[in-house]
Amino acid sequence: MKLPKAFGEQSPETLRRAAVTFRPALAGQGRRLVACVALAIVTAALELLRPWPLKVLFDRILVTDGPAQGMWGLSPEASLLVLATSVLAISLLIGAVSLRMTVLAAEVGRKATTRVRRQVFAHLHRLDLPFHQSSRTGDLLVRLMGDVNMVRDMLFASWLTLLERGTLLVGTAVVMLVLDPLLALVALLPLPALWWTLGRSSRKLKDVTRKQRRREGAAAAFASETLQQIRLVKAYAAEERTTDSFARQAGAGERAGLKSARITAKMSWITEALTGAGLALVLLVGARKVLRDQISVGELLVFISYARSLYKPLRKLSSEGGRLSKATACAGRLLEVLDIRPEDASTGRSAAAFDGHVELRDVRYGYPESGVEALKGLSFRLAPGTLAVLSGPNGSGKSTTVSMLLRLVTPDSGRVLIDGHDVAGFRLDEYRNRFAYVPQDVLLFGVSIRENILYGRPDADDAAVQEAAELALVDDVIERVGGYDAMLGENGATLSGGEARRLMLARAAVRDARIVLLDEPLAGVDPDARTLVAQAIRRIAAGRTTIVVNHGPADEISPDAVINLADGRVVAPAGRRAATGATSAWRPSA
Repeated sequence: MKLPKAFGEQSPETLRRAAVTFRPALAGQGRRLVACVALAIVTAALELLRPWPLKVLFDRILVTDGPAQGMWGLSPEASLLVLATSVLAISLLIGAVSLRMTVLAAEVGRKATTRVRRQVFAHLHRLDLPFHQSSRTGDLLVRLMGDVNMVRDMLFASWLTLLERGTLLVGTAVVMLVLDPLLALVALLPLPALWWTLGRSSRKLKDVTRKQRRREGAAAAFASETLQQIRLVKAYAAEERTTDSFARQAGAGERAGLKSARITAKMSWITEALTGAGLALVLLVGARKVLRDQISVGELLVFISYARSLYKPLRKLSSEGGRLSKATACAGRLLEVLDIRPEDASTGRSAAAFDGHVELRDVRYGYPESGVEALKGLSFRLAPGTLAVLSGPNGSGKSTTVSMLLRLVTPDSGRVLIDGHDVAGFRLDEYRNRFAYVPQDVLLFGVSIRENILYGRPDADDAAVQEAAELALVDDVIERVGGYDAMLGENGATLSGGEARRLMLARAAVRDARIVLLDEPLAGVDPDARTLVAQAIRRIAAGRTTIVVNHGPADEISPDAVINLADGRVVAPAGRRAATGATSAWRPSA
C-alpha cells in the first residue's frame, strides 16, 4: 500500500501489517461500513451543489443588463425564495447525512476499538513470564489504552474522512476544469507545494509521536510502580522527590507533545497561507475575465466557492494526515507486542489428571538478565501426598523451582517430570489447571470475597466456595467482614496479612488439585496468625502433593520432607517416615 507523500511516509509495511492484524475488528460491520462510504460520497456530491444557487442569483436576478429575471417563469421575488430554500435544503441535507455518517462511524470505531483492545489484552496474557518480568507495566498500559484508541483512526475514521474529502477534491477539480480550464489550472497551482509540505511535516510528526508515546509509557510505568509502593514512599518521607521524578519524566512526554503540536500548527499555517495564495490568484485572474466579459460574475463566484472547497478538503487532509501518522506510530508499537510469540497452550499430551508424583532431575537454571545460575543440578522426588518444604537462603532458586513446576520458566538443562512424564510434553492450559498455587506476594482483586475465591475455579458452586473457605480457616473472617459478597480493598487492603494469606489459600483449595504449590505462605505473618495459616496449609495439603517454599524448615506445618537448596539435601524431619516423602521407592515410568 503506497500512500501519496501528502499523507506522510506512513510506513507502507506497517500499514499493511496493521490492516491484516486488525481487520478482524471490523468483522460483522459490513453494512455500517458500506453505509458510511455511501454517505461520504453523498456528502461530497451535496457539497458540489452548494455554489450553484449563488450563480443563478447573481446572473439571473442581481447582476443583469436589463430587468431582473426569474427562473422557470417565476417572478424575481419567487425565484429568490426558491433559491434561499434550496440553499437551506442543501445545508440541511448535508447536516443530516453527516450526522448519520458520524454516528455510524462512531459505532464502527467503538466496536473495533473494544475488539482490538481485547486482542492486545489477550495476547499480553499469553506471553511468557520472562517477557512480563522485563517489561514495564505502565508502558504496556499506555499501549493497551492509549495506542489502541489511536489505531481506531487508522482502521476506519481517518480513511472515511480521506474518502469524503478526496471525493470532494476530485469532483471539485473536474467541475472546475469543465467550467474554465485556465482558471482551474490557476486554482491548482499551489497544490504541489502544499502536497510536498504535508508529506514532509507528516513524516516528522510520526517520529515525534513515537517518541512521545514511549516517554508517556515510561512516566506511566513510574507512576504505577510508586503507587504500588506507596507504603515505602510514605515511610521514607519521599513524596516530594518521588513527585519531582515523576514530573521530570512526564515533562519529557510533554515536550515531545509540544513539538508534535508545533508541527501540526505549522502544517495548518502553511496550508492556510497556500490556500490564501490560491484564492488570491483565482480572484485576480477571474476578475480580469469578468471585466473582459469572458465569464459572468456568477461563474466567478462559483469558481471562488469551488476554490475554497478545493482547499478546504486539503486542510482536512492535512489534519487527517497528521492523525494517520500518529495512528501509524501507535500501530507500530502494538505490533511490536503482538509480534512476540505467545506461549503454546493448546498442543501436547493431555493432562486430564495427575496422581501427584513430582521429580526434578539435575535441573539447572540461570537468570537471563544477569546470567547468575540459581539452580545448579537440583534433583529430588516426591511421592503422591507428600508435604515438602523447599528451604534455602535468598537467591537459592526456591521461587524459581515453583515457577519451573508451573512452566512459567523453562530449565536450561535437566528434566521436570510429573507422574514420570516430562512436563514440556503436556498441553499447557490443561497442565496448569492441575495445580493449585499461592504466590509469594499478597495478590487479591478489589472485588467480592466470593469472586476472589472463584478465581481459582470459576465453575465452583456456593457449597464448594464455602468448603474451601472452611478448609482455609477463613470462614470466620468472611462472616466478620459481611459475608461472601463483601467487597475487598485493592489487593486485599481491608484484610490483615494472615487473613489475606488464608483467603489466598481458599482460592487454591477450591481448585481441588492434586499438586499444591505455596510460595512463602508464612512470609510477613505475625506469630498468632502464623499458627492459623500453618494449620490451614496442613488441612489443604491432606492427600495432596504439596510444596511449601520457606526460608527455614517451617516446623509449624510438620512437613514430610525438607528440600534444602543450600546444600541439595533432601531429608525427612525427625519423627516422620521417609517412605512417605522424597525418598519413596516409587520409580518413574520410561
